[in-house]
Amino acid sequence: MLSLAAGCERAAAPAEPPTVQLTAKAAADRSVCLGYNGLDRLNPAAEVRAGRFRVPGAAPVHVATGTDVDWGLDPYDNRTWELWLHSLEWLGGPIKEYARTGDRAALGTAAGIARDWLADNDDPGRFGDHRREAIAEGTKFRLATLVCLRQHQTGRWLDDAIAEHARWLADPKHYSGPWNHGTDESMILMTAGCGIGRDDLAELGHRRLRDAILDPPGGARPAIDAEGADNEQSTYYSVYNRSRWRLAFDVMRKCGRPVPAEFVRRHRLMDEFIAFQTTPGGDLVQIGESQAARTSEIGSAGNGPVRYVATRGRQGAPPARRARVYQAGYVLGRSGWGRDGRAFAAETSYTARFGPSRFAHGQNDHMALTFHALGRDVLVPSGHIGYSDDDWQAWLRSPDAHNTVVVRGVPFRQGAATALTGHRFSPGADTFRFTDSAFAGTTRSRSVLAASDPDALVVLDDVRSPVPRLVEQLWHLPAAFSAVPQGTGAVAGAGRVRVHFLRIPLPGVAASPARVVRGSLNPRQGWIAPGHRRKTPAPVVSLPARGSQVRTLTLIAPVRGAERPDVRTRPLPGGGVRVDASFSGHRLAFVAGADGALRRVR
Repeated sequence: MLSLAAGCERAAAPAEPPTVQLTAKAAADRSVCLGYNGLDRLNPAAEVRAGRFRVPGAAPVHVATGTDVDWGLDPYDNRTWELWLHSLEWLGGPIKEYARTGDRAALGTAAGIARDWLADNDDPGRFGDHRREAIAEGTKFRLATLVCLRQHQTGRWLDDAIAEHARWLADPKHYSGPWNHGTDESMILMTAGCGIGRDDLAELGHRRLRDAILDPPGGARPAIDAEGADNEQSTYYSVYNRSRWRLAFDVMRKCGRPVPAEFVRRHRLMDEFIAFQTTPGGDLVQIGESQAARTSEIGSAGNGPVRYVATRGRQGAPPARRARVYQAGYVLGRSGWGRDGRAFAAETSYTARFGPSRFAHGQNDHMALTFHALGRDVLVPSGHIGYSDDDWQAWLRSPDAHNTVVVRGVPFRQGAATALTGHRFSPGADTFRFTDSAFAGTTRSRSVLAASDPDALVVLDDVRSPVPRLVEQLWHLPAAFSAVPQGTGAVAGAGRVRVHFLRIPLPGVAASPARVVRGSLNPRQGWIAPGHRRKTPAPVVSLPARGSQVRTLTLIAPVRGAERPDVRTRPLPGGGVRVDASFSGHRLAFVAGADGALRRVR
């Protein structure tokens, strides 16, 4: 646990801002102020001077008299609130006020609160678990704030505090590894070392950044792999990591360390990876722990794929391919990028997940699909509610919260990997297939055909177990939809769009009636979480069947208006089936083979 007892002056915090020793930034200071995660905007100098502290989504709280802060406060019983209090990043408001206006009182307030923290928290072992965790987890943010403060003030107490925080981060026990926490720790360690002339600390931070990409420890995937995919299994964190690594490059250069050309190449490829995780409607898909967000909100869009999706095809350049596989565990594609006779907003898009087990901000979403067609999200993940409600977070991570196939009555093994056993991308017909043993004692395979003209998904699931099991295909729709069962299938509607879930009969399989669930709490099902502490009921279509071998073939056909797809089936020798469907002015003919393969034939 962090101890700041050594080398730090202990002084009672005065009621008035203290006299501070001011200086121009030392010529030898090669540090970078890494910012304040937006807490500077929420906590301007006047509010901090008044003793108030605020985090996003909550009312301000009076925490201080002068510079004497009650560091034991936790008014919302919220670990995130407590973490941000101990981060000191809310001092960015007065620090920036001094930089902008020369207001020494603002800088004195920031310095006084920083010294008060050092005096009151030098022995964390005497506090409760939550405060100790906030102190430890806030170390990197607090260190970054102290480095920013040092750019306007000198003092032995400040250099000693920076050195003590940096030594804590340098301890291998406190290194989070090759993901965004470790990225922040490493570049903060590097810039702090450069700021106080500790090349050993700066070099350690630089080496950890290099290893995170080129030689990640512990068998982890690279923080950014050779295809431009990050390892956190979350669209939101792909965007976040793109910005953090750009900042890390700036820190390296300012600190006199090289930025390897391979880093720059991989970082540039992240733009394409992110572009594939967007919809033609202009949204980022909520893969993993991701809040709902628009592509237009992505900062520093550049002139490539991110700019292209952010402007919905008006500026920038699209990815070179229409669909692709990322070995980090993604199949991503669309009908096109709005350049081949179809408007950008009229294209379809889909995503699918496979690969290694859940890591960092991932969810248990293997084999899960998303689908955007006819200008609407059709199939969506259930989203992310934040980190303050363990029960809801656990459910949103579970297979039940995703468009996948689940097996009832057996444990789910979240450490199981899912293999992509084949794929083929052809105009109008992308096909791919997965297999795993994620549910104990069972094997499951999923074959997918993503079609355009007409726009549809075809999904064939095959689940096998030694004894009969209840198996469910789950299809999550946005909250704007309503849905009703229709025999063994269902139909959902929102506005003029109708989505038909048509279960195709297969030889030897007795399908059960479909179910629709919305807003159930026991068990949890039928919810969408667009962001922090927000959730809303949304329909889920369940297509169940029972057996020791359950094969479920489903055509998901979105149409406009009251049209109902015309579907005809014909059994094939060996147990396969041919399906001829007509809707949206086009024909879709495909074969589902007895071996589980899907193939479009017209």
